[in-house]
Amino acid sequence: MKAAIVQSDFTLKIEEYPTPKPGSGQVLIKVAYCGICGSDIHFLAAKMIPEGCIMGHELSGYVEEIGEGVEGWKKGDPVAVYPADPCGLCDPCLQARAHLCEKNFERGYGLGANPGAFAEYMLTESSMLHRAPEDVDIKTVALNEPWAVAVHGVRISDFKIGQTALVMGAGPIGLLCIYALKHAGASYILVSEPDPNRAKLALNAGADKVLHPEKDFPLMETAKIKGKLPDFVFECAGMATTMEEAGALCGPKGQVVMMGIYQDYVSTFPLTWFMKELTVIFSLGSEIRDFRESLYLLSKKAVDENVMISKVVPLSKIKEAFEALEKPGHTKILIDCQGV
Repeated sequence: MKAAIVQSDFTLKIEEYPTPKPGSGQVLIKVAYCGICGSDIHFLAAKMIPEGCIMGHELSGYVEEIGEGVEGWKKGDPVAVYPADPCGLCDPCLQARAHLCEKNFERGYGLGANPGAFAEYMLTESSMLHRAPEDVDIKTVALNEPWAVAVHGVRISDFKIGQTALVMGAGPIGLLCIYALKHAGASYILVSEPDPNRAKLALNAGADKVLHPEKDFPLMETAKIKGKLPDFVFECAGMATTMEEAGALCGPKGQVVMMGIYQDYVSTFPLTWFMKELTVIFSLGSEIRDFRESLYLLSKKAVDENVMISKVVPLSKIKEAFEALEKPGHTKILIDCQGV
């Protein structure tokens, strides 16, 4: 099979790779589409992905071959794949928080340990498979992994029907967070986003107003909703500046949900948070129940794929796709893994 292999200079190259054979409890997936995640870009740039790895964890596809002992699946079944294989033995797993499994990086897919989905085929454990709704386009199913991340972030917060929110950053997770907040019953959603294309997409996704973080000063004043700062701030940009500003832009007794990933130190002024008695939580990935819920919501048209997917390119053009995402103008680029 053809696959995008990480090279010694941390670029991607299409090479021939042995098509895996499913063992006991495993299933071979014919990958249809795989989205490029922000973490793919950041981890590759930070040289955290080892040479020889096949990346990719936001996938949709079809069952191709079934290993011994696997029941309930047949060739051609459309699937989404939860991108981790929790050990089931550590404390997080035993507390039903398998997304925090101590061995997720060892047992996860597409981040170094096990080959991911930027390839024609991917081998998975059958426990990772989730049946895709028959009435949802297989291309749209590839959005489910990041969609589940947004569903998870809103679910673990204290957000209640009728409350207000500011979403910082209208990249893929920020846009999906808008959809998740709408589903959760938000009465008003503000978005902070400098890119005009993403600002327009945020409005299309259901935001009530979009602020420019550099032009709309003073931001604390323009971020007010009916004279009050928002009840919640969802930080989805993953930048030092937005993480530092999040507390200032949240209303008293509010909650800041950190969803963006930033790989450096951040300074803050604790008194800002202290004087409002703010709560801060961090949201990582999704739980399996979020993954199931998000698939169900896709079948209910909770997400507009035309807003989320800016481009689809064949596997042979994956290097160019990564380069395109380093510049403004795109949201989610999907890789057509059979378009080699």
